Amino acid sequence: MKFSDTLRGLLRRWYIVFPGILLAAAAAAGAWYVISPGYERSATQLLLPGADSLPEGANPYLFLGGLVPAADVLVRAIGSENVLNEVVEEHPGVEIEITRDITTAGPVILIVVTAGSDAAAEEVLGLLVERTETTLEQLQKVESIAVENRVTVLPLTVDTQSVPQQRTRMLATAGAGLGGVVLTLLLAGLVDGLSTHRRRHATPPRDEPTDVTPTDIAPADVATNRDELTPVAPTAGVPTADAPKATDPTSAARHHPRRPRPPVASQPPPALFDQSRYEDEQAAAEQLNNAR
Repeated sequence: MKFSDTLRGLLRRWYIVFPGILLAAAAAAGAWYVISPGYERSATQLLLPGADSLPEGANPYLFLGGLVPAADVLVRAIGSENVLNEVVEEHPGVEIEITRDITTAGPVILIVVTAGSDAAAEEVLGLLVERTETTLEQLQKVESIAVENRVTVLPLTVDTQSVPQQRTRMLATAGAGLGGVVLTLLLAGLVDGLSTHRRRHATPPRDEPTDVTPTDIAPADVATNRDELTPVAPTAGVPTADAPKATDPTSAARHHPRRPRPPVASQPPPALFDQSRYEDEQAAAEQLNNAR
C-alpha cells in the first residue's frame, strides 16, 4: 500500500484519528502530572590514615594510596542489603547508590540518593554519611586497632540542594503519548481495511462483454453466409436508395451469428421445349378463330 493511500484512509476515518490523538495527548499530560520528578543528592567522603601510621610531621594526603582496599571494604559494608533495607523501610521509594569514586585514584566514597521529595533526599543522605563513620569505627574496633592508628573519614562534599531528575517522568510521558497515537492509527487502519474489504465483496461483479474478432469466425461460416450477403443490383423502376446495401461478410457474421439452413427439397429438372407440339397448338387456335 502506498503512503498516499494510507493518508487517504486515515482522512476517511477522521472520526477515529482526531479523538484518538486527543486521548493520547490527555494520557501524556496525565502521566506528566501524576509522576513526580526525582530529587537527587550526592556526597563524597575521603579516608585518611591514622596519625601513628605516618612519619612524624608527614602530610597524610601523600599516603592515601594504601587506603583504596579499605575504601572498597567500607563500601561493601555500608552498601549491604541489610543496611539499605533499614533505610528504605523508613523512606519508601528511595534509591541509594554507594560506590567508590572511580574517577579519582584515592580512597573516595561516593553516595548518591534519589527520593520523591527534597526533604527525603536530604534526610537519607545525612543518615548515610553518619553511618559511614559509625561503620568504619565498628570495623576497626572489632579488630582492636589502637585509636591513634585508626582510619578516619573526612567529608569532602555534601549537596545542600537537590537536583530534579526528569528522566523517568519524560519517559513515561513519551510512552503514554506515542502509545496512544500508535494505537489510534492502528485502529483507524483496521477499520478502514475491513470497510474496504466488505464493500468489495458486497458489489456484484460486472459481466464483461465478449468481443468477437474476425479470427474467431470459422471460414466455413463466412462461406455459408456469403450467398445471403451478396449485394443485389438495382432493377428498373426501383430507386437506387431502396436497393439493398452491400455489407461486409465479416461484420455481418459478427452481428448475425450463423443459423442452420433448412434442407432444400430436391426438385425435378424442367421439361425440354417441344417445337412440334407448339405448332399443332397454333394451328388448332387459327382453325377455331376461322370457324367463329
